[in-house]
Formats: sequence, C-alpha cells, structure tokens
Amino acid sequence: LLTLVGANWEEIPRWLRTAGLLLLVLAANGLGLRSFLAGRTGPAVAWFFLGSLFYGTAIMLIAQIYHLGEHYPDGILWWALGVLPFAVLLGSGLLTGLMLVLAYTWFFVEAGLDFFPLLFPLFLAAAGHYLWQQGRSAVIFLFSVAGIVLYVEYALSWWLADQPGFAFVPENLVLGIGLLLLLQAAGQWLAARPGPTAGDYGVLLQLWVLRVFVFLLLLLSFRSPWAELYRAGWAQPAFAVGIALACSALSLAILRTAAQSLLPMLLGVTIYLGMLGALTLAPQGPGALWLQVGANLVLVGLGTWLIVRGIVAHQSHVFYTGVGSILTTALLRYFDLVGDYVGAAILFAVFAAILLGAARFWKSREAGV
Repeated sequence: LLTLVGANWEEIPRWLRTAGLLLLVLAANGLGLRSFLAGRTGPAVAWFFLGSLFYGTAIMLIAQIYHLGEHYPDGILWWALGVLPFAVLLGSGLLTGLMLVLAYTWFFVEAGLDFFPLLFPLFLAAAGHYLWQQGRSAVIFLFSVAGIVLYVEYALSWWLADQPGFAFVPENLVLGIGLLLLLQAAGQWLAARPGPTAGDYGVLLQLWVLRVFVFLLLLLSFRSPWAELYRAGWAQPAFAVGIALACSALSLAILRTAAQSLLPMLLGVTIYLGMLGALTLAPQGPGALWLQVGANLVLVGLGTWLIVRGIVAHQSHVFYTGVGSILTTALLRYFDLVGDYVGAAILFAVFAAILLGAARFWKSREAGV
C-alpha cells in the first residue's frame, strides 16, 4: 500500500492526500481508544504507538504538501507534544520512550539552529512522572538525568556566551564536574532509601556517573584540553567559583543527610576545587602541564581505589572499572609518549595478562566467599 501510494503521490489531489493522512491518524487512535475502554491495555498501547507514528508522518507530509517550512523543528515539537498526553495517561514505557526520543531530537535540532528549547523540561517532567508512578525503567531514568544535565549546561552556555546557541566556555566544565559530584551524592542517597526501586536507581546512577567521570578524566589526561581551556577565557570567573562551591557544599550536605561516609566526597571536592584554583591562577604554559599530570595521577588513584572498593564490597562492576581505568590510562600515555609498534604489541600482551589475572583473582575470591 505504501509503495502504491508513494508511486502515485504527486498525482493524488491535495485534499485527498490530507484527508487520507488525517483518517489514518484517527483510525489508529480510535482503535487504541476502543481497546483501552475494553480494558485491553496492551493492544491499546500498541495502537496508540502506531497512531503516534502516523501522527508524526502526517505532520511532515502535510507540511510538504502545503510547503510549510519556516521553522521545521516545530514539526518535531508538535509531534512530541502529541505523544506526551498518551504517555502520561497510559503510563506506558514505550510511549514515554518515544516521547523522549522526539524531545531529544527536537532539542538538538533546535539548539543546532541556535534557538533555545524552552519546553524541553516539560518532557523531562513527563518522564519523571512515569518513573514516579511506574517505577522501573533504567533507560528512561538515565535519559531523564542526562536531559537535566544537558539542559542546564546549554542554559549556562546561552547565558554566558556572547552569541546564541551552544558556545563552550570554561564554566561549562566547572558546572559539569560539579553536577557529577551532585549526582554521585544523589545516587548514594537513593541507594540508602528503603525499597528496591530507589536502591536500584541509586546504584545505577552511581555506576554511570563513575563511568562518565572516568571518561572525562581520560579526555583531560592530555595537555591540549587544558591549553584550550586557558585560551577560551573565563566569561565570569567569580560565577564559576560560586558554582564550584555551591555544588561541593550541596554534595556534602546530601551525603550527610543520607548518613554516608564523607571522606571520598571530601577528597573529590578537594581535587575539584584545587584544579579549579590551578586553572584560574596558574600561568598558561606550566599550568596546562601541571593539570595534565594531576589528571593522570587522579586517574591512577581513582582506579586503585575502585579496585580495592570492588574487592571489599564484592562489586564486580566497580572492580573492573578500576582495572579498566588504569589500563586505559597506561595505554593512552604510551601512545602519547612512545607509540612504536613493537612496544605497543608488548603492552597489549601485558594488559591481556593483567585482565586475565584480574578475572581469575575475582573468580577465585568469589568462589572462596
């Protein structure tokens, strides 16, 4: 049917094309409503999902029929807004996921054209409503958290930069690390809450924050990012210091409320504020080198701590994250400083032996327990 219609699309009158698209949307959603009123939630969700796809297709094709294209991201926005009430009222993870995909698409398209996606928090709130009511969805939870971070970072860049759209300023890095500290503290707070759902979300949040933090440190283990930060210049240095102090204080306060150990967070806050001080006060040439060395030392120290923590707490993902961070740091430094093929082959063989030894050690320890 699609092939037949597509082959004769231009020969079909406009009014017939428009009516056909509208009838298609109404038919799918009408069948969904009929299934919902009959108490068959599964088929209702399936029909409404299909109706949502037809709805988006109708928006795009009607815009093409009548040449409506002044600001094409609005079509994606209206599509997402059309899916939102079905996602909220039905409490469907499938429809909520579709809504988030459309919302993210609209965000990046809108931001790519240097506009501010003001309504993006509305979709995050709908996703939060689903998580509050339905409970379990790791994907929706992670995308909701990532959306909050993305929106806050974009808002900061829009406010501080001299031009619309996303223009990276050093304050974005300060805010990003501060938000990671806050999310890590929030993850520990959730893990300490009663009930399996909050605990699972807390562990999941801690794990992904840790992975993002290790990835960020790996990027900062080179000298060029620090040199770029020096060249970028600060828009409002005092504001950056305020962000760092506020995020640090809030992270410690959340951990204190959760009755968790403050020592790891205190160490992280100290390194965070110390690197910010070096970035703002140290001269550009030596400062970039010192910060690069500091980032590598933090990576090695963090990896070692994660290995020990994983062994003590019997957490394999923490243990292997620590092993992976140390091996990746060594690999990057090798290619950065040496980089010949024979040495690389030897290094890979050594890393393989370390990984095999770590796996066997973990297996023997768990078998002994």
